[in-house]
Amino acid sequence: MSTPVVVSIFAGAVLGRLAAGWAALVLNDTPATKLAACPECQTDCATRLKWLTFGSARCRACGKRWPVWWPVVASVVLAALFGGYAWMLTSMQCQEVSEVRPATEMYKLRLPFHLALLFLLTVATLTDLLDYVISDDVIIMGIFVAVIAAIVSGDLQVIHVWVNWDHEVAGLRGPYLPEWMKHHQHLHGLIWSLTGMVVGAAYVWCVRGISGWILGQPTMGFGDVTLMAMIGAFIGWQPALCAITIAPVTAIIVGLMVRAITGRTFVAFGPYLAASAVVVLCIWRWIWAEPLLLRVVFSHWPSVVGMVGGSLIALAILLGALRLFLEIPADAIRR
Repeated sequence: MSTPVVVSIFAGAVLGRLAAGWAALVLNDTPATKLAACPECQTDCATRLKWLTFGSARCRACGKRWPVWWPVVASVVLAALFGGYAWMLTSMQCQEVSEVRPATEMYKLRLPFHLALLFLLTVATLTDLLDYVISDDVIIMGIFVAVIAAIVSGDLQVIHVWVNWDHEVAGLRGPYLPEWMKHHQHLHGLIWSLTGMVVGAAYVWCVRGISGWILGQPTMGFGDVTLMAMIGAFIGWQPALCAITIAPVTAIIVGLMVRAITGRTFVAFGPYLAASAVVVLCIWRWIWAEPLLLRVVFSHWPSVVGMVGGSLIALAILLGALRLFLEIPADAIRR
């Protein structure tokens, strides 16, 4: 394995435990963490347990021990995620597109930038899975890091804020890039990050409204909107739209399975947004260029509007079918 992959795996193992500690502090009074209070004497758990417990916790008052495995799982999963993403970025060149030519190697700037996103997504996913909560502190920290890093570097974009392939001539002329982007990299970094944040949040706000109206109950919290704002600030508006388009389909499929097995009608949506963002980052090269060639769609504003509108209509149809399914008694499904 290459050095960036090995270093990323080690960093993921350490940061995975820190992500669990941050999540435990956010959910300080949530029994599901098993780090709120001793199950025997109900003494509040010490702060150090939230940060350092690895496999089991011990009560400072009565001495009772109990298993707490989810921080271990978080550490292992993030180590694997960091290593896998580093390999995709450096060995598979999963984000290498002709329009973007970073001044430095991917692993020097873009890899740490996106690993920071993966860390923040892990914290948000843990809190969402444990208690349907996405902390504002995580989101604010993420947006701040994304915007500042984009401004300072001016070289972190997966794809520029605007690329036009409409007038390409094979062998003679490539895509059109606005001239100002070449001479004002830091300004472009700011606009790229803020555009991703606004587009990501606005689209999820629309999805939230449509799903709540069709299903007749809240299906997404405002935390999902802010989570997508943070993701958009890290990856830009085009990848953010792709991630949001994938997420509802994934959520509906898994939601049907959960409904059939457990009878639950509510599944946290944040983890699907997070997972979809990671998937898009790992396959961006093939989404943007061949074989999908979405660069053609994103070069043409009417096509972008059509794609967004079409995905919202498709979502409405899927949610309508889901509502019909949810009206079937859970006992009848299990037979």
